[in-house]
Amino acid sequence: MIRTALKPAWLALLALLVAVVISFYQLGMWQLGVSSNRAARELAAEQEAFGTVPLQELFAPGEKFTDVQAGRSVEVTGAYADADQFLVPDRRLEGRPGYWVVTPVRTEQSGSAALLPVVRGFVTDPGDAGRPGSDPVRLTGTLTPSESDHLGADLPEGQRGAIDLADLVNLWELPVYNAFIFLVHEEPARTPAVVERVPPPVLGADGIDYRNLGYAMQWFVFALFAIYMYLRFLRQAAQGDPAPLTTVPDRGETS
Repeated sequence: MIRTALKPAWLALLALLVAVVISFYQLGMWQLGVSSNRAARELAAEQEAFGTVPLQELFAPGEKFTDVQAGRSVEVTGAYADADQFLVPDRRLEGRPGYWVVTPVRTEQSGSAALLPVVRGFVTDPGDAGRPGSDPVRLTGTLTPSESDHLGADLPEGQRGAIDLADLVNLWELPVYNAFIFLVHEEPARTPAVVERVPPPVLGADGIDYRNLGYAMQWFVFALFAIYMYLRFLRQAAQGDPAPLTTVPDRGETS
């Protein structure tokens, strides 16, 4: 079978098979991407349909964060507590490594103050983060649940491994919302242009479009079928090859 596979005609067929399998695989992966992107777009449209609402209409400080709040656009009025600002390393924006700049905003709700972490943007140099001051500000942002710290505590001063709200509750004196926001709009502007906005993630977009998933599975099946047919025909061809001739000594010969 190996000798048959090394014949020029079968080598050419093998090259064609490789090209076909690669093409089918890429088409399958493209359909998977389409299925995921469609689900994400549909969820983003649903979230956008809710519009922007005041933060206090969704939940209160310390209240459990649920899927109802995930990805919602909220408006927050208050003042930055820039003394509590920190950076989160090991983040990327458009392929570039850098830091998230996180500054809590101090809000007033029902006569009591609370802190809401705000991802003001992304920097590649910690020195570019700056501080926004403590004047009144009105923010629009996208709500996101707490992260978990995967970098540990061995970080320079002023940096934290994640926006871990369970940790921040014990660190800050004021009550803390059980969520943070990605800054979308700020009025008046307190963040310089060098601190680049971080696009809010589309939360809960883990679903898929099953029609495109079916198309993807079809392409993968076609690739496997092509491999199967090649091996089957190769085996049949090898079985049809004549056996090599060997010289058998005549039993009647004498030396």
